[in-house]
Amino acid sequence: MISRVLRRSCVISRRPAALRTLSSSSIQQQKQQDDHKNKTTTKTKQAQSSIIGEADFAFRKQEIEKLDFKSQDENYYPPISKVRAKLDNAQTIRIPEFRQQFEGFFKENPTLNKIEDQYFILDGKIKSIRRAGKGSIFIDLIQDGSRVQLMVHHKVMGLEKDQFSSHHANFKPGDLISCVGSPGITKVGELSLRVSKPIQLAAPSLHPLPPKLTDPSLIYSNRVVDYLVNERSKNVILARAKIISVLRKYFDEKGFIEVSTPIICSGNSGANANPFETSSLHIKDPESNDFKKLTLRVAPELWLKKLIISGFDKIFEVGSSFRNEGIDSTHNPEFTSCEFYQTFIGLEDLMKITEELLLKIINELLKDEKLVFCHERCQKLLAEIEANGGSFKRIDFLSELNKQAGSPLPLNLSSESLINYYTSLNLPLPKVKSSMQLLDNLSSTFLEPLCQECPTFLYNLPEVLSPLAKSSTNPENGHSVSNRFELYINGREYANAYEEENNPFKQVSKFQQQLQSKDEFNDLETIIPDYKYTEFMEWGMPPTGGWGIGIDRLVMLLTDCDRIDSVLTFGKLPDVIKQ
Repeated sequence: MISRVLRRSCVISRRPAALRTLSSSSIQQQKQQDDHKNKTTTKTKQAQSSIIGEADFAFRKQEIEKLDFKSQDENYYPPISKVRAKLDNAQTIRIPEFRQQFEGFFKENPTLNKIEDQYFILDGKIKSIRRAGKGSIFIDLIQDGSRVQLMVHHKVMGLEKDQFSSHHANFKPGDLISCVGSPGITKVGELSLRVSKPIQLAAPSLHPLPPKLTDPSLIYSNRVVDYLVNERSKNVILARAKIISVLRKYFDEKGFIEVSTPIICSGNSGANANPFETSSLHIKDPESNDFKKLTLRVAPELWLKKLIISGFDKIFEVGSSFRNEGIDSTHNPEFTSCEFYQTFIGLEDLMKITEELLLKIINELLKDEKLVFCHERCQKLLAEIEANGGSFKRIDFLSELNKQAGSPLPLNLSSESLINYYTSLNLPLPKVKSSMQLLDNLSSTFLEPLCQECPTFLYNLPEVLSPLAKSSTNPENGHSVSNRFELYINGREYANAYEEENNPFKQVSKFQQQLQSKDEFNDLETIIPDYKYTEFMEWGMPPTGGWGIGIDRLVMLLTDCDRIDSVLTFGKLPDVIKQ
C-alpha cells in the first residue's frame, strides 16, 4: 500500500506545474459537482420520502372516510372499553408511574432484565417506530410528557411473522394506541415494555407531523401542530401551569381563600384601561328600554374589594381580564392576572410578600427537572437579588425623577404645569396630555430604564397616578403621594400594589377627577367610576393592602420568552381568530 501511494505521488510530481494546477482545479471542481449532486440526491430522496409519507396518510384518510360511522368507530375509533377487552386483564398504568415504579427496581436488581409475572396496560401516542424485519418493532410511546420504549416481537406474542406483520404494518407516528406487556430493560439498560399481545389502535393520525416548525407565523396560527413537534413550546405551557400552581399553594398556605368574581359586568373597572363593550339580549335597561350595555372586566379589583368590605379578610383570584388596547409583543386584549387583598397590612408588608412569593416561584422552578430550560434565567435573577443584599432594589419615584430629569417636578401636577415642565426639558409631549399620561410618560423616560436585572420597587408615586390608593403629603417635597409601588424587572412592569383608599368621600372625589380628565383630554384609560362600590364602602372598609401581578409577563420572564404569544396557549387574539 505504501509503495503504491509513493509511486502515485511520484507520477503526479513529475507533471508540469501548469498541468498540476489544472488537475488540482479540475479535481476540486469535480468534488464540488459530486457534493452538489449528493446534496441534491439527498434532498430529492427526502422530498420523495415526504411525498410518500403524505400520500400514505392521505390514502389512509380516504379509506377511513369511505366507511360508515359504525365501521369507522369499530375499526379506528373504538370506545376505550372495547380496546381494553382485547388486552389481558392487567393493571392499567400511566407511563410516568410505570417509569417511577420500575426504573429504580431494575437499578436495584442489576441481574434482572425482565419481570415475567407482572403485566401492565400502557396507552399513549407513537413518537417513532423502528422496524427490524417482519417480526420485530421498537416503538417510542409518550404520555404525560414521559416516554417509554415498547419492544414488540412476534415470538413474545406467539405469532408467525406474517401474522405479526399484517397486524402491525399500518401503525404510524402520531397514532394513539394501547398495549399490554411486562416490564423489562434492554442490553443498554433502557426501560421497556415487552408487549405480549397485538397492539390495539385507539385513534389514528391522519396527517404526517413535520420534523419541526420554525416559522413564527406558522407556529402561532397552528399551535396544535406546534405543541406536537416543538417540545419547548409545550414546556413553556407546563412552566406556566407550575407558576400558577405555586401561586395558589402560597396563598392557600397563608390562609387566603380563592374566589371567582364576575367577568361580564356593567361599567365598573378598577383599572386605567379602555374596556370591551357588549350587550345582553335578555336584560333591558329600565330607563331606556334598550338592551343593557355591558362591559368585560378590565380588572377584578373592585369586586374583590367589595368582598373585603363583606368580611372576607384574605382573598385572591387568578383569572382573565380584558382591555380594548393595542396588540404587540407584550400586550394582548385578553390576559391573566393574580390579585390578592388582605385587611390590616401596609406597604412594607406588601413588599415583603412580593419578595417572598417571587423567590418561592423561582426556587420551585429550579427544583423541577422537567423545566431545566427555566433554570438559567431563574439563577440569574437569584444572583441579582443576592448581589443587592438579598432583597429587591428600591427607587423613590419623585426624588429619582427630579434627579434624572435634572429639574424638580412642579408642586402643582396639573396638566398645564406638566406641559410647561416638558417644555423646559425639551421633551416631546405624549398624544394624550392628561396629568396621568404625562406623568406616566415621564416614568417611562427617566425611571423604568433604571429598573434592570434586579427586581425593583418603584414607590411613592404621585397621587394622580393612583386613584384607588391611599395617599398622603410627602414632607420632603410637598407632593401628595400614594402608598403604592410597582415592581419592575428589565424595565418592564410586573406587579402593582398599594394600600387601598378606604375613605368613601375621598374615593368619590377621586372618581370625579377621573371623569373630568376623561372628558377634558379624551383619556380612554381613566377609571370608569363605580359608585355602588363607594356606597358599599360606607358600611366600613378596613385598612387593606391590595396586590396584582400579570401572569403572562411573569411566565415570559421566567421562561425567557420575548413574545407574549409564546406563553398563551393559542397565541394573541389575531392568532386565536385563525384557529
